[in-house]
Amino acid sequence: MKTVEVDGPILTEWPGRGHRLMFGDLPVVDRGPAAQRGKKFYKPMYAVVSSQPTQDAQRLLRQFATKAFRRPVTDATLAPYVALAKAELADGASFEDALRTAYIAVLCAPNFLYLQEPPGTLDDDALASRLSYFLWSSLPDDELLAAAARGELKRPDVLRAQTDRLLRDPRAMRFTRNFVGQWLNLRDIEFTIPDKQLYPEFDPLLLDAMVQETERFFTEMLAGNRPVHEFIDSDWTMLNERLAQHYQVDGVQGLEFRKVALRPEHHRGGVLTHASVLKVSANGTTTSPVTRGSYVLERLLNQPPPPPPPGVPGVEPDIRGASTLREQLDKHRAIETCNNCHKVIDPPGFALENYDVMGGWRENYRALNKDLPAPPPALTGGKRVAWRVGPKVDASGTTADGAQFQNLADYKRLLLKDKNLFARALAEKLLVYATGRGLGFSDRPELDRIAKEAAQDGYGLRAMIHTVVQSDIFQRK
Repeated sequence: MKTVEVDGPILTEWPGRGHRLMFGDLPVVDRGPAAQRGKKFYKPMYAVVSSQPTQDAQRLLRQFATKAFRRPVTDATLAPYVALAKAELADGASFEDALRTAYIAVLCAPNFLYLQEPPGTLDDDALASRLSYFLWSSLPDDELLAAAARGELKRPDVLRAQTDRLLRDPRAMRFTRNFVGQWLNLRDIEFTIPDKQLYPEFDPLLLDAMVQETERFFTEMLAGNRPVHEFIDSDWTMLNERLAQHYQVDGVQGLEFRKVALRPEHHRGGVLTHASVLKVSANGTTTSPVTRGSYVLERLLNQPPPPPPPGVPGVEPDIRGASTLREQLDKHRAIETCNNCHKVIDPPGFALENYDVMGGWRENYRALNKDLPAPPPALTGGKRVAWRVGPKVDASGTTADGAQFQNLADYKRLLLKDKNLFARALAEKLLVYATGRGLGFSDRPELDRIAKEAAQDGYGLRAMIHTVVQSDIFQRK
């Protein structure tokens, strides 16, 4: 049996997009016969040739630099690169090699490596780049650049149409992946691996499904313009068989993700119950109300807690199951300086205590103390495990303003009493991602306006993105 190996890239068309961008429609010839005359074996030697190298170099460099710099280039901007190509030609370089050298210089230029945004209101070209990098994580395409060149992009109707077009494009998946990764810190999903003794059921297939649920949830929210408060609580999510098994949701089969209706007994709904979020807010061995509380405050509510005072030791969970972290925190909070912060930080963390380090539902903590009772077969699938049934979980608490809750469902209802709170926080997260800068005191009126307009639009996620793009914060530097 004989085999054939083919190395890519395998081109589906010729000339390809990159070749056309660099060399246009110039002919490609085989110089092999003349260069290898008299040799036993012949190897093709293809090269781009030009009958007018100086003129073609200037024309092609303008085309390439316009694309790379994301705006029309002036003669003064182009001059150094044309001069470099001419110098290479004068030194005996081939036309193709001379152009490649000039192209390398273009790709090393600050105009390519950085978004050139002068202070003040962005011009159309800078606005096109900001919009494209916001929604595609890449440079603008020809249609967006053409709208900018015509000076039309600042018109609200044109900007809205272009925003919709970019969101419909498959490249908008980069926005979902990159924004969700930054907003919810999913980029650190592999930073810890659950302890194999405590969580033997964890596997790579589950890890992959965790991230996909959150990304597909965001995509569904965006496509359907669903209200943003469904990020806090929803009666649906996106599942495949592996994740549904983890969540104890019946009737889902196969690797394909699909939208699944949730019932109260599933204890799911909103990103707070996504296994991805619950995993990145835990350390792989134990959960901490302090860590998870800080995560909710910073990521979901945009109210990052202050750093701990110097000289105060942290509270370490007891994995032997002798005491719960809640019991240890009660002692910690007896210190007045500690209680001032913990009365704000701990409540959302307590509300999430029914979820373990990989997002599974639990009534009791897992521990490695062999004196504790072994888990029933219903919890282990009949398999032998090292962990034991620890103390019972208590997910109740009291918020800083005195509101009491018994579990996460109660806590989510408290959060949703003021839907503007989360809408404003999400708008700020979107703007920080889009502009690359933190927002300050002077941005508050515009943020308030965005939240108010979001309320008028039913808090739809897609509508909020349009409002963000049309905002003064997005269109200024």
